[in-house]
Amino acid sequence: MGCGVFYRRRFMCRRFIRQRFGVSNMKKFLLCAMMFTASLAAGEVEECQRLAPKYNAKTEVVLWDSTRVDLLNDEYAFEVDWSRKWAEAIGQSLYYAELTGKKPAVILLIKNKKAETRYIYRLQTVAAKYNIKVFLEQVEIDE
Repeated sequence: MGCGVFYRRRFMCRRFIRQRFGVSNMKKFLLCAMMFTASLAAGEVEECQRLAPKYNAKTEVVLWDSTRVDLLNDEYAFEVDWSRKWAEAIGQSLYYAELTGKKPAVILLIKNKKAETRYIYRLQTVAAKYNIKVFLEQVEIDE
């Protein structure tokens, strides 16, 4: 498929959304999507603060290159993330481990273990190959 076809389809999709939902509704949708993403990030920070005593770790440790390790203790550099972001967590944990000289670890935040099994499996498969310690933490859902 050529580039022209891709851009034409993208343009047609945008035009369809504008016609179907109107510009003001499109803006509302984008605002809701941004707020949802921000709430996920805020939830991750809260979970890091909640988990820090359990893992005897410091939160949001800033490294020399201005990146931040979610949790850092004497043994591990932890990346804390939601299950659907398992792949991103792998890369970050390996990077933080390299910079800190600690072992890499991922704390996967789970809302519904049955529904998120595929993410857990994917993470554990790659983590076994690269010696990344995996911790699963159940998160209570506030309705």
